[in-house]
Amino acid sequence: KDSDQVPEVKQEEQPKTETTAAPVTEAAPVAGSAPEEEKKEEKKVDNKKKKYVFKECPETSVYTPEELETENSKTLDPIEVPTKYRPRNSYGKRLRISAFFEEDSDQFKDTEVRVCGWAKTCRAAGKGAFYFVALNDGSCVGTIQVVVDQAILGFDKLSTEGVGTSFQFVGTLIQSPAKGQKYELVVKEDDKHSMTIFGGCNQGDYPLSKKKHGKEFLRDIMHLRPRTNFMGVVSRIRNSLSLSTHEFFQKRGFLYVHTPMITASDCEGAGEMFQVTTALPDQELQISEVKTLPTGKIDYTKDFFKKPSFLTVSGQLNVETFCCGAGDVYTFSPTFRAEVSHTKKHLAEFWMIEPEMAFADLRDDMDCCEEYIKYCLNYLLKNHRDDLEWLEKNESPSKKLIANLEHIVGNEFGRVTYTEAIKQLQSKAKKAKFEVQPEWGVDLGTEHERYLSEKIYRKPIFVYNYPKEIKAFYMRQNDDGKTVAAMDCLVPIIGELAGGSQREERLDVLESKITEGGMPLENYSWYLELRKYGSIPHSGFGLGFERLMMLCTQVENIRDIIPFPRWPGHADF
Repeated sequence: KDSDQVPEVKQEEQPKTETTAAPVTEAAPVAGSAPEEEKKEEKKVDNKKKKYVFKECPETSVYTPEELETENSKTLDPIEVPTKYRPRNSYGKRLRISAFFEEDSDQFKDTEVRVCGWAKTCRAAGKGAFYFVALNDGSCVGTIQVVVDQAILGFDKLSTEGVGTSFQFVGTLIQSPAKGQKYELVVKEDDKHSMTIFGGCNQGDYPLSKKKHGKEFLRDIMHLRPRTNFMGVVSRIRNSLSLSTHEFFQKRGFLYVHTPMITASDCEGAGEMFQVTTALPDQELQISEVKTLPTGKIDYTKDFFKKPSFLTVSGQLNVETFCCGAGDVYTFSPTFRAEVSHTKKHLAEFWMIEPEMAFADLRDDMDCCEEYIKYCLNYLLKNHRDDLEWLEKNESPSKKLIANLEHIVGNEFGRVTYTEAIKQLQSKAKKAKFEVQPEWGVDLGTEHERYLSEKIYRKPIFVYNYPKEIKAFYMRQNDDGKTVAAMDCLVPIIGELAGGSQREERLDVLESKITEGGMPLENYSWYLELRKYGSIPHSGFGLGFERLMMLCTQVENIRDIIPFPRWPGHADF
């Protein structure tokens, strides 16, 4: 399912049932091989030794791709993406360095300004008569060059300072005579200009330098990596994706609901949950002191919540309660999964966007998901061009990050049933040399998801109407009895970005599915009562925020686009 290896294949033609997208440069596969820890998890299949005979895909009769294309319910007016407000001044009476890169920055020319930040470089010039300090404050990827004259008080201290030193400068902003920069800050008149060193930085042991550092090294110094250009760019993009998420749903009239992080319900039914308990002893107690029942099992009636409780894997079940009373709602919160995985796409703690729409079906669900993704990407293209350009130059394997994002927002997402997708993959299996052969009734792996979006459709697509056996209990069963009204949004480079469904609103069907899944009905009594009293059709999806970040930045490892990543064996800082 989560193999990061994607087969090298040639470009295929668009399916005839799909609206052909305009030509675009294909998203490049992630460069480099998987780390050793990931290779241990992979189970490869030798295609030369095994000959596959594919089972015939069963017929389904819910919605065909053509019907979803023609019956698409996109009747809402598009939302205009706003220009982000960029404050110039800050507490501390300083001017943000980003102000010098705005279109109206000429208003600061030949004026006295105060700036603060950390030195990216610090070097002497003019035989020691002055210093050049490249200063950055985190507000943008650029720096302002500060020219400090020897007449300034404290000038002699600059000889022992360098990268990482924190400064405050008061000087005059002038047109720079040097190439590659519009302005520079001159600090030379002792009576009105000044320099303050807030914190010195020992150049002998400071772990960050002017050179580019590896991502694994930066994960070991997570407390310092916000000072790097890379983490600064990633953090600003993460901030704006969070902002655009709230803007989109607020403008669509959704209610923001805070869902709990502690729960007694397993939303996915997978059992990969972190337990929350006070029943186990602390480091000073013996395991024999744990209160148990005569059977030897832990006596949870003595525990804090009086029952087994866990960190949530999803806020969906909780947010559904508000959907069935307040209408369209969404939650945006951290979720947790105790899956022992070391792949580049998995974390133990991650953020999810989970909207829920009242009186909406699967088609509405896909419409909302597509519109939301495009809104976020358009927001970045309009407001973070400088950060995207820096990523394209320094981090993007394909060096075509911006073109790929523009291609996504410029084309309608494809839509294909799971059954049809399996047939398409099977028809290309010999050429594609998949490590795991696609079979009906088996979930799509990353290699299949990427092949569909990168090679066959060459754009994001929705795969819908999955076999009921491989999807969660709350997804609405289709009339064919074989599939459920579920969908996954697949995008180039990433694979699955979002997954959703029309929810099962029929009480008897939902009870049967919970029982068949081996889950106790009493744990879901409140969820079932939503169907018992005034049940409504409703739909929703969950989108992994970190995977959206990976799509927007083309950063290869999910641990590098979250401030403090948590994965097996790592809970530092």
